Amino acid sequence: MSPDQQHRCTVQQAPDGKPYLAFEPSTGAASSYSNSLFTLDLKPGVSLVEARRLADEINGALWGVSSTIF
Repeated sequence: MSPDQQHRCTVQQAPDGKPYLAFEPSTGAASSYSNSLFTLDLKPGVSLVEARRLADEINGALWGVSSTIF
């Protein structure tokens, strides 16, 4: 694992059309987290436009994604 791998937040859509946020390596390379995909489920009723706005806000401040295993 590399906590130094830079990530970006992207908006994805579930098969039912509901948007969710996913965190992917910014370079497009495979994730150093065992090829895991980290996602955030949004509340019911959040629109695609709202999800994109949230992703933009997150990307303005995000450097990386860390995982803690207990």
